[in-house]
Amino acid sequence: MRLLHLIGAAKPGGAETFALRLFAALARQPGVQQHILCRPGWVAKRCLELNLPHTLAPFGGWWDAHTPFFTHRMAKRVATDFQPTHALAWMNRGVTFMPSGNFSKLARLGGFYNLKYYRGRVTELIGNTVEITAYCVRQGWPEPHVHLLHNFIPAPPPGWQQHRAPQRATWGWKPTDIGLLMAGRLHRVKGVDTALTALAQLPANFKLALVGQGPAQAALEKQAASLGLTGRVTFAGWADSMAAPAAAADLWLAPSRHEPLGNTAIDAWVHETPLIVSAVGGLNALVEDRQQGLKVPPDDTAALAQAIRTLATDKALQKKVVQGGLARWQADYSEAQVVAAYLALFAKMAPPR
Repeated sequence: MRLLHLIGAAKPGGAETFALRLFAALARQPGVQQHILCRPGWVAKRCLELNLPHTLAPFGGWWDAHTPFFTHRMAKRVATDFQPTHALAWMNRGVTFMPSGNFSKLARLGGFYNLKYYRGRVTELIGNTVEITAYCVRQGWPEPHVHLLHNFIPAPPPGWQQHRAPQRATWGWKPTDIGLLMAGRLHRVKGVDTALTALAQLPANFKLALVGQGPAQAALEKQAASLGLTGRVTFAGWADSMAAPAAAADLWLAPSRHEPLGNTAIDAWVHETPLIVSAVGGLNALVEDRQQGLKVPPDDTAALAQAIRTLATDKALQKKVVQGGLARWQADYSEAQVVAAYLALFAKMAPPR
């Protein structure tokens, strides 16, 4: 099995993080060879660190604007040299440069994308939620060629809880503080502004760490200052591993306005951290209220603040949702389960010789 991946993102995000996890997991499978065509940036840096064979291409931008079909030619050359059995394009930018050839062509979607970019370029679509796969069928893609494959979140490394005290000290959290954690892009859809407004309704020993980066950071820093939250909010930046931030946290928040899947919820489960989510999209589908986490309406700061108070003080409820989330991860979102599903699909799609 020879897998060619095309991924054109320059910056990290949920889909890119999962792609690297999948590449690394597949590299550990016997009989699997991979090559990754990627854009210079975070993905390329991680490929180097993980010793994954890869080739750089601009995937648009200046080079393709001034040298038409530059990335197309590079993709064709890589396909000719590598001779893949399968090519998997990651999202719109990846599928745009899918080369021709006698190999199976698949694309993995991370949202409700316009399928005009995929028609004629690939035969198989992979969605990571029921909602995305149903959307593809409604848009006219043949149902037998639409596949539901979940994301996985790897188990944290042994001893990861030992990061708790050092990480809390780094953020200036006292032992008596109740640490809240959000992980994801700093964008309006993630509802970080909702979390800040809810935090302002809570006692001063409730602190919030925001792990991620994004275009809304300046506005969020201004909002935090205007709410008098200086010293209670930490903008922690991007983290390749959530082990240390998760160890420091007492509760995990995901108050998104829109979320196709909600990798952040699965991260909370695997790190055994009590979870609160907004009842939207993939988060609503993942979490049963008071079973794997608490659910609140989106944009409802009073409900979010009350849920935080409730979960922070109810130890029995904390234990229940942590155990429920961990069981759900083990059943559907572990590395072994998801990698096996990808390999089964690739085997099914093997091209005729």
